[in-house]
Amino acid sequence: MFSQISDISIIGISSAVPKEVFYNIDYTISGDIKKFIELTGIEERRVANEDVCASDLVYFAAEKLLNDLNWKKETIKCIIFVTQTGDYLTPSSSIILQKRLSLPNNILAFDINLGCSGFPYSISIISSMMNNLNLERGLVFIGDTSTRLCNVNDKSAWPLFGDAASVIALEKKKAKRMFFNYYTDGSGYSDIIVSSHSLSGRKKVTVDSFKEVDFLNQIKRNDFNIKLNGSNIFSFAISKVPILIKDLISETKVSVEDIKYCFLHQANKLINDTIEKKLDLKKTIFPTSLKKFGNTSSATIPLTITLEAKENSFSGLSVISGFGVGLSVSNAIINFENVHISNLIEC
Repeated sequence: MFSQISDISIIGISSAVPKEVFYNIDYTISGDIKKFIELTGIEERRVANEDVCASDLVYFAAEKLLNDLNWKKETIKCIIFVTQTGDYLTPSSSIILQKRLSLPNNILAFDINLGCSGFPYSISIISSMMNNLNLERGLVFIGDTSTRLCNVNDKSAWPLFGDAASVIALEKKKAKRMFFNYYTDGSGYSDIIVSSHSLSGRKKVTVDSFKEVDFLNQIKRNDFNIKLNGSNIFSFAISKVPILIKDLISETKVSVEDIKYCFLHQANKLINDTIEKKLDLKKTIFPTSLKKFGNTSSATIPLTITLEAKENSFSGLSVISGFGVGLSVSNAIINFENVHISNLIEC
């Protein structure tokens, strides 16, 4: 599926991470942690303490960005929070953030349950709403405390994930078109899954849900921990993502020579290196946040942009690709023009 959106501009991006650093070299449960670091590219990650939720990281990032942009809060007409680790099962965390940020009551607010593909999806969704409903300004909140879903004894997941959140400010104004495409393969829904997280869910919560059992892989995890099928995820990413990115470039007739950046979801180094080789965009820069922050779910792309920006500003024609849990892919081509990038917040 292909779509394009005109006259919505990304004005600013702000990102926040927890202060606590976890160094993977200190993870003694993995048999060969040095090999793991080499393959994944992840040396350290930020881990939220037990009192910090994804919405807390969003709150600090939002306050910083609104102050930097000098936006009056009453001009914001819609907020979307892309997260899979909300404060509660219900209500939506975006509604809680409306109150906490002192945003107006006549505002459109809801959460989206998306992970790795969430950044391109959310920009597409909020931009469409702003155009169709003639909304002046909007904010995308995006991020997760994914480490909460990982069992520390699970060497396939615990050293991968870090916690982070970002806020993206958008405005309805004359701007160059943004382009998107999407791909969904629900047959792989169980390849990245937390199988029991609701009393009303497919798999009911029982006493046994809390037992740490995984006889097949001899890994301790319970039904509230994330479970990964690494080989399937790898195969999906390297086979589908390059084709879909090439399709989007072809559909839009964008010149490859004009593309300055390609921001891939920061899954792991092996996946991204393989995608990069298949894309063969030799003149394109592939920045990364993996080394110091790990896989931060839906926040990986805006966090990477935050780290890439020089002198608090970012410009350049960029290809963006989010892929993973679902299994799901969402790509975008966006021409960033003097986007304000707030300094990274550690909280």
